[in-house]
Amino acid sequence: MSSRFQATRWSMIHSAAAAEDGERQRAWEEFDHLYRGPLLVFIRRCGCPGDRAEDLLQSFLSVVAERNWLAEADPERGKMRTFLLTRLKRHLNDARKHDQALKRGGGTESVDFDEVSAVLADPGSERKAESEFDRAWAKAILDRTLRSLEESSEARGTGEVFRLLKGQITGGSEEKLGAVAATLQQSEGAVRMRLQRLREEFRKRLRAEVAETLLPDEDVSEEMRYLAQVLSE
Repeated sequence: MSSRFQATRWSMIHSAAAAEDGERQRAWEEFDHLYRGPLLVFIRRCGCPGDRAEDLLQSFLSVVAERNWLAEADPERGKMRTFLLTRLKRHLNDARKHDQALKRGGGTESVDFDEVSAVLADPGSERKAESEFDRAWAKAILDRTLRSLEESSEARGTGEVFRLLKGQITGGSEEKLGAVAATLQQSEGAVRMRLQRLREEFRKRLRAEVAETLLPDEDVSEEMRYLAQVLSE
C-alpha cells in the first residue's frame, strides 16, 4: 500500500504532532498537501478574497503547528474533518478579534470580517460553507484513493491498463471498452473483467480511507453515502 494512502490516516496526524523533528516535518508537509484544499474552500466560502484566504489558511496552519493542536486530535472524539473544521472556525474568530483590535488601535483591518462573522453566525450560511468543505474533502479522498490505486497498478506493471480505464473506475460509461480492448489487443470481456477488479480494489481502498477518518464504532457505509451525496450536489 502506498505511503500517500497510509499518510491520510489518523496515524499521520499523530506523526505530525510527534517530537522527532525529521518525522514531524515530513508529516506536516504531507498534512499540508492533503488538507490545504478543503480548508481553503471553507475560508473562501466564508467571504474572504483569494489572497487573504491564502494568508488566513497559512496563519491557521502556523498556529496549529505552534500550539501543537494536532496532539489533541483523537479518533475517539470524532471525525477528522470535524476536528479540522472546528479548529479553523476558532482561528477565523480569533483573526477577526485581532483585526478589530488593530482597528481600534488606529490600524487598518487586513480584511472586512463582517461577511465572515455573518456566515459563521447564521446556521444556514454556515452549513452551506460546511457543505462546500465536505465536498472538497470528499473529492480529495477520491483523488487520493485513485492515486494510490494508480501507484499500485504501476508497481504491478499494469499502469497502462489503469490509465486507459481510469475514467470508468468510479462509474463512468463503459462505451469505450471496445476501444480499450483494441488498444490492449484483448477481448472486450477480458477488459471488462480488468475493470471489475479495479473497481473492487478502488472500493476497498476507499472504504479503508474513509474508515480511518471516523470513530471506531461509526458506520463507514453511512459516511460513504454522505460523501457520495455531497459530491452529487
